[in-house]
Order: sequence, then structure tokens, then C-alpha cells
Amino acid sequence: MADLQSPAPPFVVRAVSRTDVGMRRATNQDAVAISPHSAEGRIDGDAFLMVADGMGAHAAGELASKLATDTIPLTYFKSGGEAPPTALRRAIRQANDKIHQKGASAAEFYGMGTTCSCLVLTQGAALVGHVGDSRVYRLRDGVFEQLTFDHSLVWEMAAASKVSADRVPSCIPKNVITRSLGPHKTVIVDLEGPHALQQGDVFLLCSDGLTGVVDDSLAASLLSTLSPTDAAEALVNLANLRGGPDNISVIVAQIETATGDTASGTPAANRPKLQISSFGVGIAAVCAVACAVFFYGGNPVGALASAIGLGVALALSFVKRPASRPAVLSPLLGDALGNGPYRRTECGDHAAAAGDLRDLVSELSNLKSEEETVRPEDIPLQNGNGTPAAVMLDWSPLKERQQAADEAFDRGDYVGSITRYSEIIAQAMAAIRNDDDTHRFSAHTEVIS
Repeated sequence: MADLQSPAPPFVVRAVSRTDVGMRRATNQDAVAISPHSAEGRIDGDAFLMVADGMGAHAAGELASKLATDTIPLTYFKSGGEAPPTALRRAIRQANDKIHQKGASAAEFYGMGTTCSCLVLTQGAALVGHVGDSRVYRLRDGVFEQLTFDHSLVWEMAAASKVSADRVPSCIPKNVITRSLGPHKTVIVDLEGPHALQQGDVFLLCSDGLTGVVDDSLAASLLSTLSPTDAAEALVNLANLRGGPDNISVIVAQIETATGDTASGTPAANRPKLQISSFGVGIAAVCAVACAVFFYGGNPVGALASAIGLGVALALSFVKRPASRPAVLSPLLGDALGNGPYRRTECGDHAAAAGDLRDLVSELSNLKSEEETVRPEDIPLQNGNGTPAAVMLDWSPLKERQQAADEAFDRGDYVGSITRYSEIIAQAMAAIRNDDDTHRFSAHTEVIS
């Protein structure tokens, strides 16, 4: 919990969501929610963000994720004066009840389920509610942290063995989850937080369709260098270009202060203030008198020493008072919950991410319009009749932009090159989607400023 001093400053959220069927699935069983919706694109009060990844035969998974995203935010906001952790846990359990009852109502829905990763932004803090292997991340000051624990066989085995998930034998399937909403009458809900919000925090909520193919370091660099809208689009594009084996859903949310200098990146309430030290002024006065005495007394060494002391004393007289201590978190948020963060990635100078994007753009540039250089099964696009479609691009409109991006990379402008490469990839992906005529890209955006 934060040190209790001043009330939490008002925050504003800018959030963007993207959901995509991917390259290999026929339907999209993911669902996303940003609530409340604002026609003006602004939420000054509480915000509720959520990603759900459904599972089940036929349309069962799609229905399960929709039931979760319809039920949980609405139930949470109808909780009245209930403490946020209690309201969030109750809302998730109510969704589990609905999905479980639906699964028991017909044979085609039996066993239906969904993951659920919720982020509540309220009273100057972030609270996470979580079931399954969808994830919530936070990017702050160049550090990318996973705030949720994957309820998967791999992570459970790693925790039991007290090793990292990367050290679990590769023969253990990564897509087996140990907890979800719906299959069972009761569910254990993980709560994490509350985490005090800061100006510039960026949160990422995503399904495993992203994290299965895009590593944390690359995602962190994109979130650090691009706007929420561009970052969300770039993450989905990368997941698809790396095979898109599953549905892909992301929400990117950036925290801004409602008051203060947002351009500086530091809220006005947290900036150091200039303060005059009475002790320093007193020492300066003594040094000034001594300097005058030594000077008129014909003692240049003493006068010089006193002058130096005077300068030091004056410098110490005007000090910057440290910023106010972290804002108070409401007692309604309760004590700290969970054990997160569970993983931590340093962003660094983004050179590796820029290099990855450069290689990817170079590969895309080889998909010439006059020849097919990649087998259809490598990037399994489908045309209207369900047969593999040729992957061919007219690269001529992108040649100059690729050259500019390469030049930025070569001179060490990794942020600029990431921006340029992401734009090229977005344009290339738009061309691919238009060519194969499947209209697979289903996306929507909400801007909360």
C-alpha cells in the first residue's frame, strides 16, 4: 500500500482495444470490454477494462466470453458502496454462475468456459481480477511487469518446483489451463493490487493469442515507443505475421493526470518545489561578515576562504523540496492482495526490438507481386472458397519508407525506426487482408482521453 499522505490525484485513461480472429481460426472466441463508454471519448471516473478468451465446441467459447464481458463490468458498477475488491470478486463469480448454468442447459454447451482478466482503475489505483491465462501487464519507467499469474499447467508446475516457467520441460503443453470460468460450479478468483497509479503508466491486457507468439521484450518496446492506438495495432499485426495460431485480443490503456503538466511527464503535485533554508541563509550571513573583516583587515587568504564559504552557503540556501509522498489509497481498497508482479522485463534502448522489426520488414519486402516466395502453408491465408491464397505484395509504395526506417536504425534512432517499421507493417497487413478477401480483421477502438 502507498504511504498515506495526500489524496489520490484525479486520473484520465486513454484506452484502445483490438480483437482479431487470427490466421488459423474460423471464428473469434475472444471478447473485450471497456466500460463505461463515453461518446466524447473521456472517462474521468472509474474505468473497467477486460479481456476474455473463450473455449468450447461450436459457438460455446464465443458465447462464454461474451457472457463474461457482458456480466462482469455491469455487475461491478451496480455494486453500489461495496469495497472494490469485494465487488470485483463477486462480479466474476456471478459470471461463472451464468456460464456454468448455460453449459448445463444443453449438450452443445457442456464444458464451455472462458478466461477472464479484469483491470479496475479507481480511486487512484489499479485493481486486477483474474482467472485463466490471459494477462495484465504494467509498463512504468521502462520496466514491463506481468501483474497476473497464469493458471496454466506450465506455470503451476513451475511454481510447485520453484523454478521459472521457462525451465519447465518443453514436452509439457503450454495451452492447458488449470482454471477458467464456467466448467465448475465454483471458481477461485485471484485479486492483485491495489497498485497506486502514476502519470504515464501503460497497461496491457491480452489473450494468449498475443503472448504465445510475441515476447515480453518486444511488446514492451512497442508500448514504450508508440501511441496506444498504434501499439495495439502493431501487436495484433505482429501476432498475425508470426502465424496467428489463435484469436488475438489486446487492450492498451495509458494513464494521464486530469490536472497538471502532462507534457512534462510529471504531475504538478509531484514536481519538486524550491524552498529557502533558514539555516543556509544564516551560514551565508556569517560568511559574508567574515569575508568583509578579512578583506579590510588585509588577510586575502581568509577573505577568499570566507567568499567560498559564502557561495556554498548561498547554494545550500535554495534547495528543492522533495515531491510529496505517494498519494493515499482509499481504505475501501483494503490491504495488498496477491503476489505480483510475477515477471519483470527491462526495456533498454529498444535496439533488439528495432532489429526484430527490421528483419520482419525485410522478409515482407521479398513477397513480390510478380512471384510467390513464401509457401501458403507458411502464412496460411485463405481465399473466399477456403483454399490457400497466394501471398504476394506490391512493395513499390513502401520502398522509400523502408529505406528511411533502415537509415534511422543504422544511425541508432531505434525509437524512430520502430515507429517507421510499424507503419510499414500496418500498410503491408492491410494489403494482405484486402488481397485474400476474408475480411478477417475485426477491430474496434475506444479512445478515453
